[in-house]
Amino acid sequence: MTTTEDLIRQLRAPDQRGSGRIEEAEFGVPNVERLTRIDDAAKSIRSWNSRCIPGLLQTKEYALGLTEATNPHLPTMEVRRRALLKSARTQAFMRRTMTGELGMAWFLIGEQGIIHSTRDTNAHAMQLRHLLTVGAHAKIMIQVLPAHKIPPALSDHFLLWGLEEESADPDGPKVPRQRMGYIETIMGGWYSTRLDDVARMHSAFSDMIREAMSPDDSRMFIREVLSSWRALQSSTSPESTTESGSSSPATHRTTALESPPPQSEA
Repeated sequence: MTTTEDLIRQLRAPDQRGSGRIEEAEFGVPNVERLTRIDDAAKSIRSWNSRCIPGLLQTKEYALGLTEATNPHLPTMEVRRRALLKSARTQAFMRRTMTGELGMAWFLIGEQGIIHSTRDTNAHAMQLRHLLTVGAHAKIMIQVLPAHKIPPALSDHFLLWGLEEESADPDGPKVPRQRMGYIETIMGGWYSTRLDDVARMHSAFSDMIREAMSPDDSRMFIREVLSSWRALQSSTSPESTTESGSSSPATHRTTALESPPPQSEA
């Protein structure tokens, strides 16, 4: 007779070496610090998120709103602490990009992540303007996946790092010697360095890139979203309000929504 233990054992992969859940299930301060250390060692980064702006591209205000929305029971001070750590991670990523330590970073964002804000529409608008700015850098590629495109395996988000570059030919291009994949779930964060796992993630990312808007079309789409919000903002009366979580503009005031999107991406 098959026991419960047998059933659970049958679910377990025969070889779990090189993969597993990270030490803590809760996505707190230690996890952000661990991810920052992986970022610092990476030579290339690929990031996909269907509903939010990827963490490495988040502004402090956007990170704060997102942390509040996804952790409604956290004390305010802890929310701010996590947002500051995420901001420090983002700044470290930008420093490595600007100094040439990072080879290349590809970011794929679902259309919903561009259109819908978390809570603060002004913070979201500032975030989109930030995407237009950083997307102008030669080593940062940003593309938007249209909402009607279904990601492989319905994947919501994941990260891929290329680590420790080397080349068999001293004059040839360097290639990652070690790759690592990472994903977060309600049960915790999971990583894998197994070749099959990472290959599937790379294949999924490549498939979505082919279905995504081009970098130029993605920038145009982001500008159009900003422009439409500005139009809605200007037509909203001073008495108008926005419910928490809405992606529509709030009470009329001078905000990032009313500032024209950057014309120059240099």
